[in-house]
Amino acid sequence: MAAPAPAPMDRPGELSAQRVQRERYGRIVTFTREVLLERDDAEFATLLALIESLPPARLSEQFAGSGRDRNVRDVVAHLHAWHILLERWYSDGTAGGSPSIPAEGYSWARLAELNEDLRQQWQDTTLAELLPLLRASHESLQAMVALHTDAELDDPAAYPWTRGTALGEFALECGGNHYAWARDTIAAGLELSA
Repeated sequence: MAAPAPAPMDRPGELSAQRVQRERYGRIVTFTREVLLERDDAEFATLLALIESLPPARLSEQFAGSGRDRNVRDVVAHLHAWHILLERWYSDGTAGGSPSIPAEGYSWARLAELNEDLRQQWQDTTLAELLPLLRASHESLQAMVALHTDAELDDPAAYPWTRGTALGEFALECGGNHYAWARDTIAAGLELSA
């Protein structure tokens, strides 16, 4: 699909932040502190409620199908690992560095490989050990969001280290959207009824 033609207010070869967000999400998305904090917390609570509703045997059950994540622990580890990545980007970027995004030695084209490597890193950690880590990294994500104004979260040019991605988009993708993905992945993997 071809990129949309620039609006008259856009410079040649560039799309406004609003148009990029519209193209990516199919609608206009504004990353505000209040909305991000509420969405991340709501999705996180819904995910935890799903996990806590599962009988112990289902928590360690292997998922149906052949997806990368093979059980609830893998999904929780994936979320926590991405929180750690975002924390690294943020720490390095706010200190004036240029973080390796998505991770050192990886590009977005190698995302599947990165995600598999992240999964392997957490294989010796139990779900019982991971859940408190995930809760803590979620709180760190929320604390990071709370430090910023709406303009800082919504402006793709606010921080050079984000390379044209709004900080709020990183927060949503590593937070609320990721929690919704996790819930869907667990439900599909365990073949839970809707």
